[in-house]
Amino acid sequence: MKTWLHKHLICPECLESEAALTLEIIKEKHDDIIEGELHCPGCGNRYLIQEGIAVIVPHKTLPHSDDQSGYNSKNMLSAYLWSHYSEFFNGSDATDAYGKWASHFQQTDGWAVDIGCSVGRLAFELSKSHTHVIGLDTSLPFIRKARQILLSKQLRFDMIVEGHITEERSCDLDPGYAYHSTEFIVADALALPFRSGRFSTAASVNILEKVPHPIQHLKEVNRILQKDQACFLFSDPFSWDDDVTNPDLWLSGRNNGPGKGRGMENICRLMEGHIDVFDPCFNIEDKGDVLWKIRKTQNLWEHITSQFIIGKRGIK
Repeated sequence: MKTWLHKHLICPECLESEAALTLEIIKEKHDDIIEGELHCPGCGNRYLIQEGIAVIVPHKTLPHSDDQSGYNSKNMLSAYLWSHYSEFFNGSDATDAYGKWASHFQQTDGWAVDIGCSVGRLAFELSKSHTHVIGLDTSLPFIRKARQILLSKQLRFDMIVEGHITEERSCDLDPGYAYHSTEFIVADALALPFRSGRFSTAASVNILEKVPHPIQHLKEVNRILQKDQACFLFSDPFSWDDDVTNPDLWLSGRNNGPGKGRGMENICRLMEGHIDVFDPCFNIEDKGDVLWKIRKTQNLWEHITSQFIIGKRGIK
């Protein structure tokens, strides 16, 4: 974990009091903490830093971070690495999704956070326009890989072809990425371990329907964003799954109740302040669709339409 991050962290179990975390460094290399502990003087919780990775999640989230199945599996790691970076190694089927999302970021001296960053591509894009960027995800394997890319400044991985057959892929990345001012941590979208108002830009891409309490996620975005001069990139396919989120908590896709109607319209109303989530509210600057793909094997793909909204506060 980069040393510059420490003083901006709070305990995810003590969000209301925003209890600052104290740091014990066990092993350090240059500006990188390799081994250490973060300690909350309020609740007494300790959060480990191992192999350079800080895991700062509520106790209930911890068992899911290093689970080797589902989203955390090797197969999904290969799939997401292709999705994020294939255009750099001449992936003929690559989409321009990340370029489209990134085109909405303006140059600023503020900080940015990529919530649900997966293997890091959008965080790196944010680093071209922000002074510091933090990518976070609940997946330890994904964050470990994102940090490997950060430290080596290049991509190298085994892409699954079929079953256990793989092909190595490697490439350099955009020379404009600011690796020194980017960091990745394991954290929970429902309990962001940052002080209120720390960020000028937040991105929430393709994760709303993957969290158990969507409205809580958006409230956390509101908390950590500046009250003025702030930008929020939201994008999602609204592919609700009642095995992940109780339908009573869905923010769209319902025929009645609070989640009645379609996602794009409902999220726009939330961002514009029609429901008490975002304060101050956002002006909707742009919205549309982004085509995104996940390559699971040579013959198995997911084609996704992610609907995006750009909201801004106090930015002309």
